[in-house]
Amino acid sequence: MTFSLVTQSEEETGLLGERLGALLCGGSVVLLSGDLGAGKTRFAQGVARGLGVVGNVTSPTFNLVLEYPLELRDGAALEQRDGVGVPLFVPKSGTPTPSLCSKAAPSLSSILRHFDLYRLDQAEQLDDLDYFGLIEDPDAVSLVEWGSKFASHLPLEYILVQLMVDEASPGSRIIELSAEGVGSEEVLQRFALAEGLAT
Repeated sequence: MTFSLVTQSEEETGLLGERLGALLCGGSVVLLSGDLGAGKTRFAQGVARGLGVVGNVTSPTFNLVLEYPLELRDGAALEQRDGVGVPLFVPKSGTPTPSLCSKAAPSLSSILRHFDLYRLDQAEQLDDLDYFGLIEDPDAVSLVEWGSKFASHLPLEYILVQLMVDEASPGSRIIELSAEGVGSEEVLQRFALAEGLAT
């Protein structure tokens, strides 16, 4: 499944990321793809806000991976589900609905791991990071800039966000979202419904 939409500004790109971030659960992996300046970091900052990261989120280009603890923001609503507080997702319509966590990853995450693979030259370097060990952590959400760089080393389950500059309107971004794996497809379907991209 693939959905496509256009944002008109950096702010809109960040807000779109924020709405997606509000739906992610422990074990979720989001791969960001696009040329330099396409808006990957802006989208990542939005995802981080949606997850509850407090503070500034920067691209980990030289660190390769940065970790951020997740906190519920002031006034965030919770719904109790099987004894677990699940944040309420607020879509564009403004009507809060429960966040959707797949059966494979039903828990809230406690940490955001933000990767940037731009400086890696070979897929074998992923082992030096313990990349797959980190992204398979059920208590973390993983956000990976340049995440599709090594096509033969993609995770089994992920949401892919491709950002492209709209040549007709350079301030705008064309954003395509697709998913691989049942849990990621569930989250993307819920996101697409909330955004009016699916019925």
